[in-house]
Amino acid sequence: MFFGKKKKEDKIEEFNYVGFTTWLNKVLQSPLPENTKAINFNVYEEAQPNTFGVQLVATSSFELNNDDWACDEIFSSNENMYFFTNNNGWEHTLQEVEENVKAYLEKEDSSILKKYDGIGLGFVDGDLIIVYRK
Repeated sequence: MFFGKKKKEDKIEEFNYVGFTTWLNKVLQSPLPENTKAINFNVYEEAQPNTFGVQLVATSSFELNNDDWACDEIFSSNENMYFFTNNNGWEHTLQEVEENVKAYLEKEDSSILKKYDGIGLGFVDGDLIIVYRK
């Protein structure tokens, strides 16, 4: 597990729910902008083989039928991402992120996220998956 700004020598492990929630809770310690309408978890494929990063962004809009809302970014965890490895391809990686975000929304005190109109996730160059909407 690794989160933060990734350096070449950092050890990155498989996706771990505890590590993910630790990272997310730290990101959420800082208040999000008042005009936040939605949250998106951007998923990136890193240059290192089988390595991925998750970034949290807050957006100023949310439209269920138009993925462009995720581009209206008003906050980003920037390079403070949750990094992990996955040797089973991008589809499994996306499914793993989706399952863990949903678990967080069900198990944790997720009221800070559920107060927004919607929560989505996806690879930055792909379609979004909506995991929550008011």
